[in-house]
This record gives sequence, structure tokens and C-alpha cells, in this order.
Amino acid sequence: MSQKKILIVDDDLVMLKANSMLLAGAGYGVVTADDGAAAVGKARTERPDLILLDMMFPPDVAHGGGVPWDGFLIISWLRRMEEAKDTPVIILTAADPTKYKARGLAAGVHAFLRKPADKKDLLGAIEQVLGARNPKPQEPAAAGGKRILFVDDEGDWRFVAGTYLQEAGFEVFTAKDAAETMGRSQKIKLDAIILDVNLAGENSVLLMGLLKQNHPEVPIIIYTGLDKHDEAVQAMLKQGAHQYLRKGTLGELCDAIRQAVN
Repeated sequence: MSQKKILIVDDDLVMLKANSMLLAGAGYGVVTADDGAAAVGKARTERPDLILLDMMFPPDVAHGGGVPWDGFLIISWLRRMEEAKDTPVIILTAADPTKYKARGLAAGVHAFLRKPADKKDLLGAIEQVLGARNPKPQEPAAAGGKRILFVDDEGDWRFVAGTYLQEAGFEVFTAKDAAETMGRSQKIKLDAIILDVNLAGENSVLLMGLLKQNHPEVPIIIYTGLDKHDEAVQAMLKQGAHQYLRKGTLGELCDAIRQAVN
């Protein structure tokens, strides 16, 4: 049987090192991350069999403006990635784990431990969870370097989705509003545009019309949390949007982009 790999996510570097040594000594492969951005990236590239996750992190100022990471935001991004949507998570926190239990169970967390956890309790929880581990998904096909403009007013969506699409083989540019979208679409020869509907109060229907007028050959995918029957979504589809896609896993978005550009 191949060695199981565990991703430990903790901003306490002493605790990170101690748990790494413990798990390596128990025969596990160990990968570490000390902030939210690194955790999401490692989950995609390393494909761990289990994630041991702290709950509290400082803002991720190194990656584009202070994304307010916490354990639940990390989990929400993991569940949006094909590579990590089924990866089991154990919460290991210095706070009382019971305060996170209801929300954690709803998010699919498998176990809750208080740190520093007893060695026997931690290894026992890991062994129990790994007994039901699902097979890892296959690597998606290469994207061929197509140029994508990803438009969203939320910084964490731009950062994580942009990073994911880059690692999937796309050349990714991002924009947070209509002005940036129009500016970048005029300077860069794009293969596809991914467009959110809610852009901090700006008129995305008008933006959609301008994009189709200036770039009629570029497919535009509406990528939003809104229902397909929403008035703005319907208006954008009538203006020539290539496809509507409800925000879900980023693997689904990659597949939609590949289909659009091919």
C-alpha cells in the first residue's frame, strides 16, 4: 500500500514542526502550509489523503490584499476544487473545538481535536478517517496556454480561481470591476472571458454588451452564484453569452473554458 500523505495547515510554526515530526515518525508523508493561500495551493498540487487544519489565521497580506482566511474559508475553497472536494478534514485548534462542531459538520469535517492534541488521540483520529478515504481524482487535461480574463469583485475568488486556472495551464488575467475589464480586454488578445454578475453594484449587463460589441469572437462564460432565471443573467444570455455556469467546483469551470475555447 502506498504511503498516505497528510497536509498540515497551521500558522504556528512550532506546532507545524512538532506535528510534522510526529506524523512523519508514524510513517505518513507530510506536506505543510502556514497560511490559507498556501493551503489551497498545496491541496491542489500535492493531493493529500487528509488535511489537518487549524482554524485561525492572520490576513494573507502576501497574496494580494489581505484575504481574511480562516479554517472555514479554506474548507470552502477546498470543496470548490475537483482535486480536494472529497479530501477529509480534521480540525485541530487551540480554541474549544465544540464551538466549531455544528458548522464543521455541515462543511463535512470528519473530526475535531484541541491542540496540543494527545499523540494517541491524533493518530487514532487520522487512522479512523483514512480508513474511508476515496480514490484521488485524475489530473485534468492540459489547457494549451489559452488566455483567460477572470472578472470578479471578490478578492478571494480572483486569487484562488486565478491561481487554480493558471495551474491548469491557462494564462490568466483578472479584473475586479468594469474599468479594469475594459482596459485589459483592449490590451490583451483573449481566448475567453469569465464574468461574474454582481460586480460591487456595477451594471454587468451593460458591461456584457460592451464586451460583445468590442470582442464578438471571444466566448464569455457567466460565472455567478445567481440562479439562471435571474433577470440579469437572462439579459446577458440574450446578449450573446456563451454559457451560464453556477459557481461550484473549479474543475467544472476548467471544463467549461476548454469547451468554449475549442
